[in-house]
Amino acid sequence: MKNLKDTLKSFFNTSGICTFFNVKVSLRYFLNKMIRRLIMKIMYLARGKSEVEQRNFKKERIEKILLVRTSFRMGNSILATPAVFLFRNNFPHARIDFVGSPISKALFQNLPIDHHFSITRCFPGALWDNLILLKKIRSAGYDMAVDATCSQSSMSSIIVGLSGARFRIGSKGRWDHWFNITIPRPAEKNKYHVLPLFFTSIGIETQKIFPLLILSPVEKEEGRKRMETLVGGNNAPVIGIFVGGRKEKRKRWPVENFLQLITALREQGIKSVVFFGPEERQLIKPFRQALGDDTPFAFEPSVRLFASMISHCDLFIACDSGPVHLACALGVRSVVIFQKQNYKHWGPPETMAKIIYEQGGVSVESVLKTLLLELSSKGFKKNEFCLPG
Repeated sequence: MKNLKDTLKSFFNTSGICTFFNVKVSLRYFLNKMIRRLIMKIMYLARGKSEVEQRNFKKERIEKILLVRTSFRMGNSILATPAVFLFRNNFPHARIDFVGSPISKALFQNLPIDHHFSITRCFPGALWDNLILLKKIRSAGYDMAVDATCSQSSMSSIIVGLSGARFRIGSKGRWDHWFNITIPRPAEKNKYHVLPLFFTSIGIETQKIFPLLILSPVEKEEGRKRMETLVGGNNAPVIGIFVGGRKEKRKRWPVENFLQLITALREQGIKSVVFFGPEERQLIKPFRQALGDDTPFAFEPSVRLFASMISHCDLFIACDSGPVHLACALGVRSVVIFQKQNYKHWGPPETMAKIIYEQGGVSVESVLKTLLLELSSKGFKKNEFCLPG
């Protein structure tokens, strides 16, 4: 009986409820994924093989362009922004539209696109919604539709294939039967470098370009005010700390490590703001209980305001996650903790971020030392801090 009571008590505490909620979300995600795969398989069998051709686009009349990257993750959406700028530079007078998720619609405000189409993924509603979307796309009469995932997404490939565009472009791979122009996939694997190389293969002029987001003056001022409310208006360095990361992908640093780091920074007299996203909302209470009221927290559902607050940090630290790419795209120097040995694939360039990876797990001491060295390199005096070790 005592064991039963302990089990029930454990279940109905905060972590138990969160676990139950996460199971429900995971089950729904799994069912959606299985249904999507079945539909993609049926469409694959019905489609057949497209005839592949090559064209010199400098000699073509290109007036309407559709870029497609149907990722629902923040980071993947941000990594698509170089495509917008490269195509705008090459086709300054063309209509350029983008197909992506609702998160990319919010992030892409102020970017040089003419219209953003948002896809949905929750079945069964997504079936009808996406059919309506395809009808709108086909009615636009695009000259060119481009899969900006390099053939990594079945949904992106299908939308390009069914767009009705004269030129349906993507990389060679599993989904290339949807295209009539296929490009060899670049040997480069890093997500910050691959898109420009891919577009060079298409034949358009490219240059070294990294993800970029644009905030309006009004948004910047609102973010400044929010941060000033949290940390005050003095000239002390402010570190933004995002404590999330996809737990099912084992990307999240342990909570106790974040708590030790925040405490150590506070002892150094360095102000930090702890950021939480919607997926980390259940962490706010345990962090508050552990840190008290001295450390400011930021939970902001609006991705634009979330971004504007991060833009006012002197340094940003997080695990491999969407907010890291967000900070880099805003020009905020970042320190990225990688729990897995895939930093060469997903890690930002050295000019944008410092990557930390250690076999067996990244230590608090390593992160603290890196943060203090980064602050010193940004012009804050070394003797203001006490470097560990």
